[in-house]
Amino acid sequence: MAKIVELIETKPRMAIIVAKSVPNRPGIAGEFFSCLGNAGFNVEMISETSVSGNLADISFAVNEPHVEKIVKHLENCAGFEIAEFEVIRKRGLLTVYGKNLSREPGIAGKVFSLLAQEAINIDMISTSFTSITVLIKESYLAPARNLMMKEFELDA
Repeated sequence: MAKIVELIETKPRMAIIVAKSVPNRPGIAGEFFSCLGNAGFNVEMISETSVSGNLADISFAVNEPHVEKIVKHLENCAGFEIAEFEVIRKRGLLTVYGKNLSREPGIAGKVFSLLAQEAINIDMISTSFTSITVLIKESYLAPARNLMMKEFELDA
């Protein structure tokens, strides 16, 4: 029988940028991320949290070396009335891959519980049919990877 989890990957040197109090209107996310993409900036993860009916915070993960350029670029993009940017550095991505991952009930809970057992807090989560990706403190990447490799019986 094939293993549910086939590969664990990590990506260090990530950061979270939180755009605070962005106008909550149709099309803002498209404009916001098109502004970044058109300038050649890659966004790894995105999360939006509504603050109120008219404003939202948009959090997204990027390569840490590009943070200052990204914030400066967004400050110069027309049409965004962003109150402030918060930057959270020293983060990394941990991705659990498996072509049949979505067919395994409870796999996300297992991954999150394993991290919690080691007191590893998750900053952001992204899932697809074949992967679960979490953004965590960079210093926890290696221990988290080792933990997942052991739990899912993958060769180091």
